[in-house]
Amino acid sequence: MFYYSCSRRYRLRTKKIERKFSFFQRLFRLLSEELLVIVTGATSGIGRVCAVELAKLGAKVIIGTRDQRRADEISQAIQQEALSGKVVGYHLDLSELSTVKVFADQVLHNETRIDILLNNAGAAPGNHALTTDGLEIHFGTNHLGHFYLTQLLLPLLIRSKARVVNVSSWANYFVPKSGIDYNFPSSSYLRGITYGQSKLAQIWHSRELQRRYGEQGLCAYSLHPGSINTEILREWPILLKISFQMIFYLFGKSSYRGAQTSLYCALSDKAKPGEFHADCKPAKANSLAYNEKLAKECWDFSDEQIKKVTDL
Repeated sequence: MFYYSCSRRYRLRTKKIERKFSFFQRLFRLLSEELLVIVTGATSGIGRVCAVELAKLGAKVIIGTRDQRRADEISQAIQQEALSGKVVGYHLDLSELSTVKVFADQVLHNETRIDILLNNAGAAPGNHALTTDGLEIHFGTNHLGHFYLTQLLLPLLIRSKARVVNVSSWANYFVPKSGIDYNFPSSSYLRGITYGQSKLAQIWHSRELQRRYGEQGLCAYSLHPGSINTEILREWPILLKISFQMIFYLFGKSSYRGAQTSLYCALSDKAKPGEFHADCKPAKANSLAYNEKLAKECWDFSDEQIKKVTDL
């Protein structure tokens, strides 16, 4: 009874959020014909919902997935579901920075503007692993891949006065009091700290983008979409995965409801640049998220790691 009562109240609250979102959905139906949107992680979950909803509004949506055949299949499926806009798929593996460069080059070659960059893709393998480039898997995929993509597209993003939306998580609270441990010790995986550090880095990324380029018209946001049962748990141990799936079933959101805050930050004038959001409104993040010194250090560390692997 307790679970039912709590989940029922939660679902009623998320219905109110959907109604709150509808006001700018109607507004942008007429204004989004020329919008160019990039969505990472649109294979499933909230990324796919965002791609569909933005295409329904008439936008051209570029998605990135881990192989071109899959990108073509998913873009066609999203196009058929949206029945509006235009959806294009390119190869993009955020854990392999060479593909990030190729993806960005394709965008820059084919497009003259970018209105929204939705950095949505994420990984949570839960075990110690490295990317193809030798970077810690959580930090390398969730943060550095998006950091590199944003840097490559930055001149066009600034000229377009675009919005950059980083999908973070409440997991940003699960970090040491001193901030991110860039040594990424294997012991931190047991408590989900490494995943949380990557999510804190995404908040810092948004805040630094806003601090550095806000006066030039760029707007950056970060957000917690809610607890959602998506494919991000696919590599977890079976018992742990089942436990979390049960929690998400009782207290979590559907992918559609979870996508609303991403869409809110991407479209609404009420979203606050530089701030962390949840349930379609500004929310409180970990106190470390507001530490400008640590945010700058994360930016510099990220820049150094990218330069070690690429020629940026």
